[in-house]
Amino acid sequence: MSVTEEIKSRLDIVDIVSDYLPLRKSGRSYAGFCPFHHNTRTPSFYVFPETQTWHCFGACAEGGDIFSFVMKKEGWDFKEALAKLAQKAGVELEPLKPVNKKKQAAEDKMAALLEAAADYFHMLFLHAPQGEQARRYVGERALNDETIATFKLGYALQSWDACRNHFHDQGYSDEELLAAGLLTENPDKGTRYDRFRNRLMIPIRNVNGRIAGFGARTLEKDGIPKYLNSPQTALFDKSHLLYGLDGAKRHIREARQVVIVEGYMDVMQGWQAGFRNIVAQMGTALTEPQLRQLKRYTKRFVLALDADAAGQKATMRGLQVARETLDREVEVKFDAHGLVQYEGRLQADIRIVTLPEGNDPDKIIREDPTQWPKLLEQAQPVVAYVIKTATRDLDMNDAKGKTAVARQVLPLIRDIADPVERDHYWQALARALRIDQRALRQIKVPTKKTYARRSPPVQSAPSNQPPPPPPLPPELEAASTTKPGAIIRRTSDGKMAAGMRQTNYLSQCLHHPHIMNQVNQRLVQNQQPPVSESDFTGSEDRLLLQQMQHWQGQATVASVNELCDSLDNTLNERAQALLALPAAPESELEQLAEKLVKSVLDWRLNQTMRLNGEVRQLVEEAKAVNDTHALQTYARQSLELSRQIRNINQARHAMSAVSRRKAEDSVR
Repeated sequence: MSVTEEIKSRLDIVDIVSDYLPLRKSGRSYAGFCPFHHNTRTPSFYVFPETQTWHCFGACAEGGDIFSFVMKKEGWDFKEALAKLAQKAGVELEPLKPVNKKKQAAEDKMAALLEAAADYFHMLFLHAPQGEQARRYVGERALNDETIATFKLGYALQSWDACRNHFHDQGYSDEELLAAGLLTENPDKGTRYDRFRNRLMIPIRNVNGRIAGFGARTLEKDGIPKYLNSPQTALFDKSHLLYGLDGAKRHIREARQVVIVEGYMDVMQGWQAGFRNIVAQMGTALTEPQLRQLKRYTKRFVLALDADAAGQKATMRGLQVARETLDREVEVKFDAHGLVQYEGRLQADIRIVTLPEGNDPDKIIREDPTQWPKLLEQAQPVVAYVIKTATRDLDMNDAKGKTAVARQVLPLIRDIADPVERDHYWQALARALRIDQRALRQIKVPTKKTYARRSPPVQSAPSNQPPPPPPLPPELEAASTTKPGAIIRRTSDGKMAAGMRQTNYLSQCLHHPHIMNQVNQRLVQNQQPPVSESDFTGSEDRLLLQQMQHWQGQATVASVNELCDSLDNTLNERAQALLALPAAPESELEQLAEKLVKSVLDWRLNQTMRLNGEVRQLVEEAKAVNDTHALQTYARQSLELSRQIRNINQARHAMSAVSRRKAEDSVR
């Protein structure tokens, strides 16, 4: 979580804005008179708790987040706003950049040491006589030379100081070897010795392909532990790593699915057989950082874990993490007491494969690769799998046991957004427990406490109703009554959040700077304004776009690294996070500008639709209280937003027509 996200998670925009102007509850939003322009008759300033944003529907026609509000109101720059809000939220800001540069230099040196260690172990595996046992073990697992080279398998000598002495000769100190996890220390005796001895060495890379540490399998019959990983270091954190992801991410995108397994050998065996969308966990259970990494590449996950008892337990733990992170968009709000409230909406397609007893992916693929895709086709949805697992050994004569199972499964069912799917699993659970569905629905499951903001008291309407307002002009009447679906059609990938589209746009423009101008040219050709700060919700992204545009406008174009060096800590952190996202390959650059234009139009469409929906709600509220002036004001705003929606749709349709013509021309 970035520092700005941390601040936003601890502060409520309604509380912050309320310090500057009075707000009243208006449906799901809060309304007030805009502090940035003169208005005293009809409130035009709205705060939306669900999105933690604000918008002026009047003369300003602006909006943003908590940072943009205080910057505009107080005249602060981003650095000042960050410091003030961080202090208010109790968030400690990162030290100055020189400290970060020193840390980065140390991490780079550690990465170079680990890369050298991987080469050292790999050469021992290939050529050292002592490595025969390791070579024989790998041969028994049927891994070929290409796989061995791709994963750079290695061997650690049966020695207490061979690795230590080798890297002493290379100029590395004990402290550097300890920091990288290659040495270990006995604190009682004060002795230092090689951490890995007589083990098959498996380099573990981060998502960008940089070696972070090692997994080491014992070559002794009764060796303990069977697998020994690197210790926690500045680069190695097993809760944030997935084995094989660096090589699998492209294949995950192509397959539109990732398969998560338990072992390193499972990944290597799958890769060798051509199944390259497989990654392995680094521990016994999935973690939130691991799952969030995978969300960059796909929303379809298949957990293929061993069928033994430990595997079943790991699966259930993995499902719990998945339910709380993957298939849940978390919206964090703080009420007056500072309590956090999470609201979930299903987002991912998570399925489970129960492997045949006594088998693991490595064995299945090695013995008969054709069985692997067939097995994946049998993957069950999460809730179906949980019902099956929870009732497998259940005594159907044990009433309390049935209740316990129901209490375990019901929260998942109640989280399902689709009513048909939700009802399906109500019926499935009732059948599995052999009880009446009506009894099942009466079971009460404890839920997290929610704390609603206290709304101002609602004044009773006077008994003598005023006469109805005069009719609106035809064009305003149409704007006030048109249904949202009558104007636009959602795109096929409309579920993709606007924030994700904005993040991808900035990331691709950092990776390929020339794309910015190409996107803006195509937008102007389709009667749409170029991308500007107003297109972005977050203040970080607005400021970063501003810096990127300035960078592009310089006579001498600076490098991306120079751009990042010119940013303060927070913006540099954001830029680095964007650069860590995958760049479009060179082969797709011709189509990238067109894809980004469509993406910009889609997120503009979503944002404008959302605002129009809010305005229509205001129209209905004005009608309910017979406020003629407010009704005309809001209807006029809705008319303008509807016009913008039509224009965006026209641009989208024009882009689609051009794409179709290009496709037809390429076929001829």
